[in-house]
Amino acid sequence: MELKWTIVIIIIILALLLYRWIIQRKQVINNVLQRSDEEKIKDINNALELYGFVYDKTNDIICSNMYPWQREVGYCRFYDEAAPTLNMIIDSEPIYFEYDNRRWLIELWKGQYGMTTGAEIGIYVSEMDDINIPGIFSGPFFEAVSDEELLNMDFKLKINEEELFQRQDYHWWLTGFDVGVFSNTHNLSMEVRIIFPNSIMKDAFLGGLKRAGYKEDEIKITKNIIYFNFDEPKSDQPYNRYKLIIPFIQFMNKTYCKIYNLITKDFERTIDKIDFLRLYYPNLLRLIAGKNRMKKLKKSYKVISSYISGNEMRSNEHL
Repeated sequence: MELKWTIVIIIIILALLLYRWIIQRKQVINNVLQRSDEEKIKDINNALELYGFVYDKTNDIICSNMYPWQREVGYCRFYDEAAPTLNMIIDSEPIYFEYDNRRWLIELWKGQYGMTTGAEIGIYVSEMDDINIPGIFSGPFFEAVSDEELLNMDFKLKINEEELFQRQDYHWWLTGFDVGVFSNTHNLSMEVRIIFPNSIMKDAFLGGLKRAGYKEDEIKITKNIIYFNFDEPKSDQPYNRYKLIIPFIQFMNKTYCKIYNLITKDFERTIDKIDFLRLYYPNLLRLIAGKNRMKKLKKSYKVISSYISGNEMRSNEHL
């Protein structure tokens, strides 16, 4: 008899919790629908700022801001090699060239970033010697360009030839991430346009493109503007050692996208979905924003920066 009443009490408690959850969810949904877009954008950007991102109203996507933490940690190939461990299954296309007595890198990425499909163009320079971290990384370390060296860039990201979004800006790191969209890298392509400040830099980048494997008929040039498509990477991809687990990582990414779309099924626009998560599932929003990636990359940069400092000290000793 006691067991029977115990079961009844448990059922009643669960029913009350479910009822409370349904009521609270409806209240939050109504709150989101009643708020203005201006209010949503302000609150969403406040939530995303820590992670280096903002909401792009034009495309209804997430993108990087001008001064995120990522600008402080620069770039080296190790970051791409570690990408799968951060749930990022992406194609990379580094274009190396020399200009203004410095080594330059303009790199493109496209693929699945956790529960978002996205693309990036980053601009970096290096004036230091290569670094060597035994067992981890050996090669050049690049820093993000200064505000005076930003380039006017744009790209269209397509999935199976259908445009997802387009981004254009003067930037050092032009990005876009469509939340809840799942893709495989071979289904994605980028139509890229970069405007250079002069013909010398344009020609230097063009040389880098050709060294990377792009043929003349794959490149269009108008004055100091270069157009090309990034679909199948011509560069060796850096995460071959993760090939066996990539299908599992993609399975998890696809699952995350399904969960996100299920939780936010009451809304059509990303701005409403993200605002709902901010109010009701803040942990999921932090997952989308890359909280874990931020921690791991900052930790990696701390190790790398100690070797950079060592290189600079040795260089000064030779002066």
